[in-house]
Parts: sequence; C-alpha cells; structure tokens
Amino acid sequence: QQGELNSFLWTIRRDPPAYLFGTIHVPYTRVWDFIPDNSKAAFHASSSVYFELDLTDPYTISGLASCQMLPHGENLQDVLPRELYRRLKRHLDYIKLMLPHWMTPDQRGKGLYADYLFNAIAGNWERKRPVWVMLMVNSLTETDIRSRGVPVLDLYLAQEAERMKKMTGAVERVEEQCHPLNGLNFSQV
Repeated sequence: QQGELNSFLWTIRRDPPAYLFGTIHVPYTRVWDFIPDNSKAAFHASSSVYFELDLTDPYTISGLASCQMLPHGENLQDVLPRELYRRLKRHLDYIKLMLPHWMTPDQRGKGLYADYLFNAIAGNWERKRPVWVMLMVNSLTETDIRSRGVPVLDLYLAQEAERMKKMTGAVERVEEQCHPLNGLNFSQV
C-alpha cells in the first residue's frame, strides 16, 4: 500500500514547510513506482528544489570528469599492481565484447551504438584514479547497461523541476564530492 511505504521524506514544520528527501543514484524507472504519493506531492508543491549536485550544469559534469583523473603524466598501469591491472583490462575487454548483446532494442532504435556507449562509460579509463575505476566497473553490468539512457532519480527530478519552472540549486560543490573519494588510500579503495 502506498500509505504504508517508508517515504524517506522528512518534513521541517514551518510556514511554508520544507522537505528533505533521500534519493539514490539509480535509473528513476527502477524506483519511481515505489516512491510514495506524499513524497511526490511534496516535490510538486515545492517552489524551490535543491539537489546534492546540479547535474544539469555542464560545469558540474566537467568538474566531476576532471576530478576523476590521475595527476598529469600518470596512468592506472603505473599505480595498480600488474596482475590487478591485467585482470581489469581483460574484464573491460569482455564488457566491450558483451555490450552489443546487453543493449536493448529500444536503445538501438534511438541510435545508441555499443562502441559509443562503452566509450561514454569507460573511455579514458586508464587515466582515472582507482576509486573512480572501481565505481565505473561496478556500473558495467548487463542490468545497468540496459537502463542506460534513462536518467538517474536525481537527474530526473532536476529535469522535472526545470520543466515545472521551479528554482533549483545544489547543496554541495563538485570538490566536496571529489576530495573525500580522491583522498582514500589504495588499501581503502
């Protein structure tokens, strides 16, 4: 029942009310039907919406991309143990081989090609920091590939907020997301 679901919605009682809603970074179609009506109503009633990061801002996207890179002149092969690097390369070769079989007819119908998709996800992987490669590899599954092209929940809500002419913003900067992850040492990763 919709009314019995845990909404992950916190209400700050003031006039007008404020809300805090916890999202996850998955395609919105996986979770949208499970988001309770009270959360959707709070979103629709709000005149301003703030997200973790502004995923509609090109500077945010480019900032996220650049923070993932190793320092100039370094490659992943230089920082990973040789056998781990070889296993990673073999795994990515396997993913590249399987990608055309994992894609949906709908994705192909929209002109999405396996090579393009692979490069969009894993392009320049040899220049990325190990923590970001780990996150990338975790997203290279058949299930995740089949949902590519569907915005994650945060981005979907941001797009809806823009469409509804709501004021939008972000509560964090790219640096606040990147520095903690980039600060992990190799054994933590």
